[in-house]
Amino acid sequence: MRSRARGAASLAVGATVALALGACAGGDDDEVPPAASPPASTDTAEPGRAAVARYVALGDSFAALGPTDAPTSGPGPCLRSTRNYPALLARDVGPGGFSDVTCGGARTIDMTVPQIPQTPPQFDALTAETDLVTLSIGGNDIGFGDIVACVVRTPRVETAAPCADRLGAVTSRALEGLPARLDGVYAGIRERSPFARIVTTAYLPLVPDEGGCAFVERMSPGDVGWTRSVTADINRVVTEAARRAGADVVLPEDASDRHACAPPAERYTDFTGVETGSHPMHPTAAGHRAMAEAVAGVL
Repeated sequence: MRSRARGAASLAVGATVALALGACAGGDDDEVPPAASPPASTDTAEPGRAAVARYVALGDSFAALGPTDAPTSGPGPCLRSTRNYPALLARDVGPGGFSDVTCGGARTIDMTVPQIPQTPPQFDALTAETDLVTLSIGGNDIGFGDIVACVVRTPRVETAAPCADRLGAVTSRALEGLPARLDGVYAGIRERSPFARIVTTAYLPLVPDEGGCAFVERMSPGDVGWTRSVTADINRVVTEAARRAGADVVLPEDASDRHACAPPAERYTDFTGVETGSHPMHPTAAGHRAMAEAVAGVL
C-alpha cells in the first residue's frame, strides 16, 4: 500500500470503506518516527514477571490505531494511539523505556526505509539494550486495503466472488513472497537487538468463521469465503515466520468468538466503529486490551 493518498485517514475514518479482513490503515508511504513515549507509569510489573528495561513496538495499524477518542502520538498520518495495545502493555510490564513506532499503513519495507517524510524507519528505534519487541506486520504487504476497497465498492453477486476473481492471483503471489520478507524483518531485529524477546501479534479477525451479520450479508457470498481464507492465510504465514525466528506469536484465545459481528460490548474488532468508538475495520478498545493481555501472558 504505497499510495498513501488512500492513507490512514481514508481507511481509519471512512466507516463505509472497509471489509472483513483487518485492513491496515495507511499513512504516507514514508517514514515512521521514534514515537514519543507516554508519561512514565508509576505501576510496577506483576509479581513474578521481570520488568522490561526497554520496549519497542513495531508494526502497522492493527498495533497503532486505538480508540477514536484517545490522543495520538507521532506523525498525524500514523494515527498512533496512546491507548493501543503497545501502550497498554508498556504500563503492564513495569517502568522502563518505551518507544512506540507503529504506524498505519506500514509494510515490511518500512522497517528499514522512511514511511513518512522527515521521520526515521521503524528499525531506528531498536538498540542493543532493547529487551522486548512487539511486531504486527504483513497485512499491507498482501494488499488488505485493496481487498477492502473492492469488497465495499462491488455490489453483491449471489453466485460469484468478484473481488476474489479480480485480486485473488495478486494476493496469492504476495502471500507467497511474504515469508522471505518476514524472515528479513526478524533478521533485522536480531541484528539490532540481539537480546530482545520478540512477540508477534497475529491479526484479529473481523468476519466470523461461520454465519455473519448485516455487514457481511452485503458482501458477495464467494468473497466472504475468500476473505476468511485470506485472514487464515496471513495468520498462518505470520505464525510460521515468527516460529522460524524463535519469536512468540499470540492471539487472544477467544478472538474467533469476538469478531465484528458479535454484540458491540464483546467485539475485538468492528466494521464501522460506530458502536465501539473504534476505527473502522480495526481493533476495538477491548481488542487492544485483550492483545496486551495475550502478550503479557507469554512474558
